[in-house]
Amino acid sequence: MNKIRFLLIFALFLFIMSGAFSQNFFEKVISVAEDQIINSIIENNAGGFVMVGRIKDANTGFFGGYIIELDSTGNLVQQKTIQYSNTNSHIFFNIHYFNDSYFILGIRQFNYSGTYIYKLWYLQLNSNLETISEQYYNLPSEKWISYMNSFIDSDTNIVITGYTTRYDTVSPSPYNNDPFFSKISIMGDSLTSNFISNDYHISLSYDIIEKIDKSGYFSFGFKYSSSISAGSQRYELTKQFDSIEILSVPYNINSYVSSSILNDSIIVLCGSGGSEPAPKYSLNVLSTTFDNNPLNYNYFKMDGTKRDYSGFYQNIDIFDNNIYISGTSNFDYVNPFLSTFDSWYHLVKINSDLSSIWEYWYGGDAYYFLYSILATNDGGCIMVGNRYDYETQNQERDIYIVKVDSNGLITWTQEIPIDKSETTVYPNPGTNQLNIKTTGNEMDFELLNINGQVVIRQMLDENQSTINTESLESGMYFYRLIDKKNKAVKTGKWIKY
Repeated sequence: MNKIRFLLIFALFLFIMSGAFSQNFFEKVISVAEDQIINSIIENNAGGFVMVGRIKDANTGFFGGYIIELDSTGNLVQQKTIQYSNTNSHIFFNIHYFNDSYFILGIRQFNYSGTYIYKLWYLQLNSNLETISEQYYNLPSEKWISYMNSFIDSDTNIVITGYTTRYDTVSPSPYNNDPFFSKISIMGDSLTSNFISNDYHISLSYDIIEKIDKSGYFSFGFKYSSSISAGSQRYELTKQFDSIEILSVPYNINSYVSSSILNDSIIVLCGSGGSEPAPKYSLNVLSTTFDNNPLNYNYFKMDGTKRDYSGFYQNIDIFDNNIYISGTSNFDYVNPFLSTFDSWYHLVKINSDLSSIWEYWYGGDAYYFLYSILATNDGGCIMVGNRYDYETQNQERDIYIVKVDSNGLITWTQEIPIDKSETTVYPNPGTNQLNIKTTGNEMDFELLNINGQVVIRQMLDENQSTINTESLESGMYFYRLIDKKNKAVKTGKWIKY
């Protein structure tokens, strides 16, 4: 009977783990001679990824619209630059995927007799990333778009927010930033817009979502209204952007506030810490009702000495029950993009009450700066940003992409590198304890049940550790040893009688 029971458990284990292994995990550096940035990423129907940003021409100094396509396992399918003139800049900010087409938003710079004019830029691309159509939209005189976020609403329109920049004589800087809101149809027709000129020197809008009753939108930004003392504010807008009501964001979370709808009654926000009670230099997450009443709050930080900063564009994403928030740990405020620091991508998977499921860091051997994340269809998450090593690079950044599974790991058994350490897990089979003898340093041990859930995680001693398994039920388990870069360096099976 015990033998039959064991065979049934083993068969069930293989069946469930075959589903777990359908997740793809990889890390990838895309390096060219030019400086590269990726702002936005989407997943297509094939499970591949298309991301957009800009690439700098090393000879002219102008930017081109930059597109990278990866397959589901991280292999590079193609890179593409769209730059119609080597005397003007072209930048992509956002990408959307709808009905097997890609929709990209950015800005184009036009040179009219030495005067630069900027226009909002829309492109529709087919599945091969070939341009089907494109449109340009005028901006107010002497303004250009510095930041843009967008989504496709329930009317299948592309709703856009961000901020423009204009020259100003107001001290302490010759520039002034202003929020804007715009809407175009999925086919590129201009519908409505509102470009604001605000008295504040820095007045911003970061992200926009649709109200649950579809009557308008909520946008999140910084210091739109002088009547509210808090820096971070929520803007309530009509469908036509002709009415704006301003509320303070609870806990004063600011700096690249990303938003996502958890369910019919809850919005989740992620940003960097501001004033108390939000700790300074921390990754903050807050849930509110649609009426802006706070529900739950939490924050995450590498340690007391390092600055954590939220992802530059998309720092929160939700798919099914998987909620991810993200940022950069050991962020350099003085030199945020080309630093001599060592830093990390910081990724946290949280429950709906904002408590942590797990929290990991990726990088640490150069300066890493996170731009965007995407919760993927397989339950995992993909992160994209920059890697810069000041000892080997000169003012040009590489693209660093990390795709993790639902447990936050980069590597599973299919991609395990050669094990440089000697590790023994015994006794196997065992009962109420197992022992781990290893020559590796700074490793964690994880034990997973047949559902892929981590039931034990423990930091290992330098030579030998003992794991108490008395509380576990009899059956098959899967173990893995994880190094300080969060990679699985050894895996195996362990059976409890």
